[in-house]
Amino acid sequence: MRREPRTCLGAMALLMAAGAALLAGRAAAADLSPQRQIESSLMCYCGCADLTVRVCTCGTAEGMRREIAAQLADGRSPEQVTAAFVARYGEKILSAPTLSGFNLVAWITPFAVLLVAGSGLVVVVRRWSARGAVLLPATGGAPSSPPALSDRERDLMTRVEREIRESR
Repeated sequence: MRREPRTCLGAMALLMAAGAALLAGRAAAADLSPQRQIESSLMCYCGCADLTVRVCTCGTAEGMRREIAAQLADGRSPEQVTAAFVARYGEKILSAPTLSGFNLVAWITPFAVLLVAGSGLVVVVRRWSARGAVLLPATGGAPSSPPALSDRERDLMTRVEREIRESR
């Protein structure tokens, strides 16, 4: 089956848009201070809401913010502080999956599904439109006349119409 250039270009555009959105999110996080970056990357484990440490207002989040500040003051890098929280609470403490290993699938799968579904939809619509072009006359109007009925079909139609009239 021959691929249409427009379909391939559309798929490439979709992948580029997804990559740009991912990079834009990372760039926005880079504008924050190291403290705020860590707070944004960790989930509060208080259980009152699914919020990051940066926006949660409970006492648990406040304690986590103090601990992050203390670790940064001790000279640890943001990566080391985040790794310490992950070592203590597991990967569920992270607000987003990492871009490595199996977690990479969590980032790629939604875009891959959209790409495959969109491509499949394009193929199906083109096939339907190609079939429709064969069924319609060249004038662009509706199909000319319905196919002729056999004697048996005509008798059946007559009986059905008669029974409908009698039932009223």
